[in-house]
Amino acid sequence: MFTSFLRFNSKCARSRAGALCATAMFVWLFIPHSANAQYFSLGKGTYPLEFYDIDFTYLADPDKRNGILDTLHYIPLGITSDSYLSLGGELREQWWHQVDESHGLKAPVDNAYDLQRLVADAYLHFDSHFAIFGQVARADAFDKINYSTTDESRGRLQQGFFEVKESLASTDFTARLGRQEIMLGSGRFVWVNDSSNIRTTHDGARVHATLEDGATIDVVATRPVTPTYDAFDDWSSHSGSFGAVYASEPFLQNQFHADQYYFYRRSPGTQIASLTGNDERNTVGGRVWGQFGGVKFDSDFAYQYGTFDQTSPANAKVADKTVSAFGTSTRVLYSFENVPLQPGVQFQTSYFSGSDNPKSHTIGTFSAPFPRPTLLNYAGLETLQNVFEAYPAFLFDPTADLVLRFGPQALWRANVNDAVYVSRATPLTKTLNDHARFIGTNLTWTAQWRVTPNVTVFGEYLHEISGRAINLAGGSGADVGVVQVDFNF
Repeated sequence: MFTSFLRFNSKCARSRAGALCATAMFVWLFIPHSANAQYFSLGKGTYPLEFYDIDFTYLADPDKRNGILDTLHYIPLGITSDSYLSLGGELREQWWHQVDESHGLKAPVDNAYDLQRLVADAYLHFDSHFAIFGQVARADAFDKINYSTTDESRGRLQQGFFEVKESLASTDFTARLGRQEIMLGSGRFVWVNDSSNIRTTHDGARVHATLEDGATIDVVATRPVTPTYDAFDDWSSHSGSFGAVYASEPFLQNQFHADQYYFYRRSPGTQIASLTGNDERNTVGGRVWGQFGGVKFDSDFAYQYGTFDQTSPANAKVADKTVSAFGTSTRVLYSFENVPLQPGVQFQTSYFSGSDNPKSHTIGTFSAPFPRPTLLNYAGLETLQNVFEAYPAFLFDPTADLVLRFGPQALWRANVNDAVYVSRATPLTKTLNDHARFIGTNLTWTAQWRVTPNVTVFGEYLHEISGRAINLAGGSGADVGVVQVDFNF
């Protein structure tokens, strides 16, 4: 079971990206250590998902600047008393080894490779109301077979937008126009796809409002950008359209939150089972989340309706199909905070509907606008379509900066007449030939070590025990190992 993981680590040591990894490790020695590891949702450490969500205004006081990074984060411009420039970035290395990827039903069957991402940020504040943010990125894939445009780009404008902040009465508004990444709510259904080498980005507008009682409202209208290999060559490359209204309101002194949302997504060339078509669907849903004592909870539920215009197999007499789908996911964690190693028990269950029959007039396969495949596992072995999941896990926090997690994840098809789907929402059409329900069990070991406030090391090893839905289709269990080093500054 551990052979793939050990070979993967050997590959990491010999890779071209290994030199940069060693450089990052050298940098760690000069940065102070942090505390307060998060283990409910493994993430980027103390750095938020977006650089522009960090408030560096406190560095206007020179006495609070410590080291070269604070000097980069706050560069006074002298235009106004509150004009300054913030510079930052990210270097991320990922080493993967996958054996029998996609349950052994698609090539390649054995692939060890490196993914490298380098990002530079510039956040120019003219004053407290007007700013410009720019982010450029380069992504490289070494030794990956069949790499895609989400793996490699010779250079791209990842984000670039104008920002206006204003207060009206007791409501604070932030408006952004231009290229930007969009995450809403839990990120289950609208996510930036951070596990990929190139994150999902949009061209369009977003308005965020914060009310006096802490409630928030987001309104989004964008065209998702399709990345390209060539440098700065995706200006007119888009994939459909996206719109959203997302509202969140706190209750019980911020212990409980209730969200409501509406998403619109038009996606051309969508694959559902053996069909391909232009998918136009609306998602209405809600989320409840919060914390009471040692219990954290987070639950999404959504219904989808719309139309599916079939383009393949070609048949001019086929009318548009109706979309009717449902999806929900819940995660609950109880942590024993006063016990040695601070153990926790986590349970996650998800249900995403599938279609009953390709010849039916109804598409029942749930399809999130921009799903978070790492919701199920970081390898993204399965995705949020036609699947029912039960995932108990045990967590240990031996130090303030280290978290360990292990759990068996059992997966079934929600509808045996629909395909098993893998990451990138790709149907494994061979699974349409059998009607077994059980997909398999993933034994998953995960670790995250926050070495410093700027550096996070993440690792996961997944061993799949395949079920009848995979075996009858001619597939087998998969092994996936990943080690990721993320250096933010």
